[in-house]
Amino acid sequence: MAARPTDTKEAILRLGTEFIQTYGYNAFSYADISKELHIKNAAVHYHFPGKEDLLAGIIDQYIHRYRELAKSFGNPGIAAKQKLQAIISRYSLLCEQGKICLIGSVCTDYNTLPESVKTRLTELIELVLGMVEKVLKEGKKKGELQFTETARVKSMLLMTNLAAGVQLARITGQKDYTAICNSLLKQLVV
Repeated sequence: MAARPTDTKEAILRLGTEFIQTYGYNAFSYADISKELHIKNAAVHYHFPGKEDLLAGIIDQYIHRYRELAKSFGNPGIAAKQKLQAIISRYSLLCEQGKICLIGSVCTDYNTLPESVKTRLTELIELVLGMVEKVLKEGKKKGELQFTETARVKSMLLMTNLAAGVQLARITGQKDYTAICNSLLKQLVV
């Protein structure tokens, strides 16, 4: 039975994400995707005419996932520490898989990206930072978290530490990444 077009599209998105998180945006081609998926190069172009279209699709998936995570944080009874651990666990999984943060990987190529992709990437970054900022504000207000910076600055500090920690862990190992995560929580949780 032949693969359905939606299955092929999802496989291309999955593999494109994996390549970006493993090698970087400019380090793979559609030929790499078609070879890995055993499909023709034209099939990749059918779903994503240009590489920027593929990246836009990947970013859109991330936007959807982070919106879902933010929505789940609205459920009553979830402590700020649990919310922070949910955010950290996304990066911990990347570390375990030897991958890096999509945002961190793509940001290195930011100046070469088309404006449409830059707009989506900015939307993703603002979504993530806004979600973390909201968790921090609410946690501080409830007396669950403590920090002296503004919630915006603290959210940027937290996220840059997580993204950079994942990258460093490729060299220094998972143990150092775990120590970074534990230290970040220890600094925040009352």
